[in-house]
This record gives sequence, C-alpha cells and structure tokens, in this order.
Amino acid sequence: MKAALLKGLNQFEIETIEKPIPKEHEVLVKIKAAGICGSDIHKMQNEWKYELPMVMGHEFSGVIESIGSKVKRILIGDRVVVAPLIPCHECVYCESGKYQLCEDYTMIGSHRYGGFEEYVTVPEENVINIGESISFEEAAMIEPLAVAAHGVMGLDPKIGDTVAVFGLGTIGILTVQWLRLTGVKKIIGIDIDSNKINEAKKYGVTDTINSLEESLEERIFKLTDDLGVDIAIECAGSKITEEQCLLITKKGGKIGYQGIAYSDVLLHQRAFENIFRREYTINGFWNSYSAPFPGKEWIHSAKFIEQGKIKLKELISHRYELAEIQKAFDLTVNREESYNKVMIFPEDRKEEKK
Repeated sequence: MKAALLKGLNQFEIETIEKPIPKEHEVLVKIKAAGICGSDIHKMQNEWKYELPMVMGHEFSGVIESIGSKVKRILIGDRVVVAPLIPCHECVYCESGKYQLCEDYTMIGSHRYGGFEEYVTVPEENVINIGESISFEEAAMIEPLAVAAHGVMGLDPKIGDTVAVFGLGTIGILTVQWLRLTGVKKIIGIDIDSNKINEAKKYGVTDTINSLEESLEERIFKLTDDLGVDIAIECAGSKITEEQCLLITKKGGKIGYQGIAYSDVLLHQRAFENIFRREYTINGFWNSYSAPFPGKEWIHSAKFIEQGKIKLKELISHRYELAEIQKAFDLTVNREESYNKVMIFPEDRKEEKK
C-alpha cells in the first residue's frame, strides 16, 4: 500500500509499505479522506518531537476493511471516523473520565501511523460510525469540530450572551457555528485577515473586527454598552490575542483558551490585573474527549452534521491526492496563498466531489 512517510522537517516521501493487519481488538480502516491540522503545520515549521519515519494525519475517515478476532461493535463495510487519541485507561485522569488529560496517551499520527496512507489499524474503541448522509471529507472534519465543541461546552454560553472569537481559521469558524446553536445574542469575530473576516459572516458572526485596522477595545466596548463581552474564546494561538482576551471581557466574564501558543506569552500589568480585579473565570481546553470515551463532543458533532446544522464542506479550500502531499504541506507551511482546511485523499476522490 502507499503511504506518505515523513522523513524530516516538512520532508515527505511516498513509499510502498506493508498493509497492516489488525490485532484482536483493532480494525483496519481504508482511508477515504484526511485533513491537515493547524498543529501539523506548526510541527513542520518548528520541531518534530517524535520518531521518524512517521505517517502523520489525525483527522481522517474511511471504511472498515477487516476486523480483529475480538471486535464486537464494528462490522466490515462500516463507514467511520477515527478519534486519534488512545488513552491509557490507567492514570488518575482516565479513571475519572478526563481522557483529554491522560498521562500516558498515544496519538495516532504522531506516536503511531496515521491518516496520510491508504490503510491504518486503530483500536475498535477509537472508531465512530457515521451515517450515509455524511461525506468522508465532512467526517474527516469531525475531529476539529469536536475540539471546538469541547471548548464551547466547557464555557457554557447562555442565551443572550455576547461572545468574542479570536482567530477565524477552521477552529474559530467551527466555534462560531457551535455558538450560533446555543442562542447567544452576538458573536464578534476578530482576525487580521480580511478574507477570513468576510468568510466568517457566512457562518453566524454578527459583528467583525480587523484588529489591524481599528481599535479592538474601543470597538468591543462600543458593541457592548461599555461592559465588555460575556465570553472571549481564543482560537488563534497568538501571544497578542492571548492577552487581548483579558482586556475586552466584562467583569465576572469567562475566557477560554483553545489556540496553542508557540512563543512566550508575556502579560502587561493592566491585562494581568484584570484577571483578579474583574474576577475572570479562565479555562484552557485541550483535545476533545470526555466520558464515555470518546465523548459527547464526538457524538454530537456527527449528529449535527447529519442534521445539516453545521457547514463543513464550505471550509475546505484545497484538495490533494496522497502523491501531492508535499505540495499540500508546502502551501500551508510557506503560506503561498490563502487557505482554510486542506484535505488529502489516498485514493480517487470522485465520490467526494459529489
């Protein structure tokens, strides 16, 4: 079978490797679609910390090709999405159902081969059945959708709230779509990319701010009767926006951090003092899991896609065959042009063009 092997920092080679055989509690997935995640891009821009060679890809879907001898829930031919985190089930966090905080997890696409190949074996518990109405490329976006759901559910927005979303990339737009379903009054989308800002208006953003072109604080307080937002959600992973959340949230408000910071975040005095003077509740959100594994984030995501309440296909900007994976990563790493979700197809993708 064909696999895209990572040999070095942003160095991929397509090779023929042995088709894996599932162990007794595993299934073999024929991969139909796999997405490039923002974290994949950052790993290629900075440092790869895992063994090489490796097959990346932790956002993927496919069809069950074969099953292990002790698999009970999944059948050959099932259409599935794969949850990439394999928890240890033994640490104190797993025992309390907080699988996202597992002390000894294995991540598909980092610690073991992932979705940028034709076939992959995964534990039975890591696959979720999807309906016929969900396309494979939509299913491959359930992982980031579940990440967004994990953050929104943790912040518990109320009907009538005003929420600011920093960063209007994939996670930001998916966060906006979840917020729209909760009944909040205003969703303020904040970015420095005018193209992303214009696109965000299609998904439920009520107000937009380009923080390079106008005063963020001045505009926020004008939109909120000088109070600030009830909730600020950071999805950009920028040291600037990480701090800005602390400047535009109202007293007693909530702040959620989803974006990974790739440099030191140093707070000015006023921003830091706001934490206690305004009595903020601050939460970080990691991964997308809860009990029972993989969690309601995944189950709800699949159901809402099936019901047509979440727009996903519109977020896919580029599609590549597996043989073109180097071209796909060069696009994202070098930012050769504007992009959103980039999808890789290990086989003929005619079905996904329907």
